[in-house]
Amino acid sequence: MKDGGDPVGKLSGYQIVVMIIMFELGSTPLFELGIKAKQDSWLAMTLAASIGLLLLWVYLRIQGRFPGMGLADLLRVHFGKFLGTFTGLLFGLYFTYEASRNARDFSELTVMTILQQTPQWVIIFTTALISLYGVYKGPTVFFRVVEMLFPIVILSYGVIVILLFIARLPNYHRLLPMLENGVGPVVSAAIPDIVSFPFGQMVVFLMFWHRLSPGKKLGRIASMGYIIVAVLLIVLNAISMAVLGPEISSISSLPLLEVVQLIRIANILERLDVFVTLLLYIGLYVKMTLFCMAAVIMMKNLFKGSHAAWSAAIILIICGLAFLEPNNTVRLWLGLTVMVKLFTIFQIALPIVVLAVGAMRGLGKKGTEPETAHTADEI
Repeated sequence: MKDGGDPVGKLSGYQIVVMIIMFELGSTPLFELGIKAKQDSWLAMTLAASIGLLLLWVYLRIQGRFPGMGLADLLRVHFGKFLGTFTGLLFGLYFTYEASRNARDFSELTVMTILQQTPQWVIIFTTALISLYGVYKGPTVFFRVVEMLFPIVILSYGVIVILLFIARLPNYHRLLPMLENGVGPVVSAAIPDIVSFPFGQMVVFLMFWHRLSPGKKLGRIASMGYIIVAVLLIVLNAISMAVLGPEISSISSLPLLEVVQLIRIANILERLDVFVTLLLYIGLYVKMTLFCMAAVIMMKNLFKGSHAAWSAAIILIICGLAFLEPNNTVRLWLGLTVMVKLFTIFQIALPIVVLAVGAMRGLGKKGTEPETAHTADEI
């Protein structure tokens, strides 16, 4: 079977780990998450990551019942054909909207940094076309591309952290006093906002985990990728706060860029913000394309049709949705205040319901494997 023009193959454990890290990094460094907790934002990130680990366990338990099935089939097995198809449609729309937000993030970042005079629609459609090619080629090719980009991204973030300390920019005093106002602000900042973004977005991997090569232990692989990226995000959050402080971080549009702009070493090494912008582009592209691919595969499995047709249709919808918010202020408010709470329906509520239904029906036990079930590999 084929995704676009590329035969569908299995994914290695390393590719799954790499994609989890690159996906979770994605657009996350664009924001100083947990700023409501001020200097304790990194504690809010830590709490949210811990809760996200519990969500990961839920997702893995669901996948473990029928390892060869993607999310579309898992929903129909648990809820029945009609309700399962309807729930799958909702997930497909959720993935599409998430991709559209990444497309808008891409255009806003470009306009604010390097192409101030370029119309946003040009940037969005250009980005969409690049993403469309990745979606058309299918998961096998796309995961390989991300695998090649991974060393560059990780090494680059490592160099940035080292340069920040060489320039003596982080000041741990800006992280004090810890828990100045108790645990309330930390909990309020973490739940549900940071739990939903970025950690709850791991639900998208239920569309791809069934492609893991036989004999590999998904739980160990997924947990490894998750823990690595969670620690990385917490460290980046703490360093950013230690450089800027809570006051500047709270009013900064692009905290990480402002942090990197402060690097001055021997009056030679400076202006690394363009370099960081390129890293953010890679992250946004990976996240947008994976969400888009998940939406395409979901719709193809639910309603048939060609992979190419669904790819084009979803990309056009993404481009349209990217223009919903009139400006960046509204977009940030809607995404980081309203939608993160609404998205918990797909990231927390529905997976828990699926887990509970499966437990009550005894699904996944010997003898409960459906006789006929197609998966996303049939596209």
